[in-house]
Amino acid sequence: MKHKFISSKMKKGQPLLNDRFLSRHVPQTRWYRDATLTMMLREFPVLYIKPDNGSAGTGIIRVKRLNRSESLISYKTKSIICRNRNIVFEVVKRMRRGKKYIIQRGITLATYRNKPFDLRIVLQKPSNRWLLTWMSAKVAPRSNSIVTNVAKGARDARIKEILRGADQPLHVSRVLKTLSGVSYKIARKLGSRFPFRIIGLDMGIDKKGKVWFIEANTKPNFHGLKKLDPIQYRRYLHAKRRIEARR
Repeated sequence: MKHKFISSKMKKGQPLLNDRFLSRHVPQTRWYRDATLTMMLREFPVLYIKPDNGSAGTGIIRVKRLNRSESLISYKTKSIICRNRNIVFEVVKRMRRGKKYIIQRGITLATYRNKPFDLRIVLQKPSNRWLLTWMSAKVAPRSNSIVTNVAKGARDARIKEILRGADQPLHVSRVLKTLSGVSYKIARKLGSRFPFRIIGLDMGIDKKGKVWFIEANTKPNFHGLKKLDPIQYRRYLHAKRRIEARR
């Protein structure tokens, strides 16, 4: 079975939203519609509008409700405050014409030295079962960063170092156990729907320690990770070679 690359965030996220267990770990996600933006902004204090086929955090817009009449729109490295009645106009103005977008409930990520972080989890399927071969953290460059992508200035870090040093008290062993369990379930769910042999998961931990799925990448980037953790990197390479040998 040859690995298939799928770029659509919604195509990979929908099976998880439809799963009774996994849906508890997936932020509410819908296709972008003007009315949906208005409705979800009333329900959630933070929203992310993302290109369905985007990568590396490019084109993501964050909307943060400040009060009943105003919201903060952040895009690239800029932010503006606008009236909620103008929110659709201001968001659409920053969207690329002809591209499909999704709206996702924003998660208040745990922080490390006042900077939000998320987690990079990689699973591979060299034989008939999934193996978790990589876990690390990505720490945003600034406290108000919109995304935690390394391509946008975030830094890779060892996962235990970041969890233990988080600004919020996290039960590290419990978080890691839940993270591993949820990640395996996601890999098995998506692997049952698509011919995947490798999945890179962006996972988040909120300030209360709950594990969240952010998105899945079917072509994860390992650039620069060899130096971060040579042991894990060798494990990843071993599984990669076994996958390639089966082609």
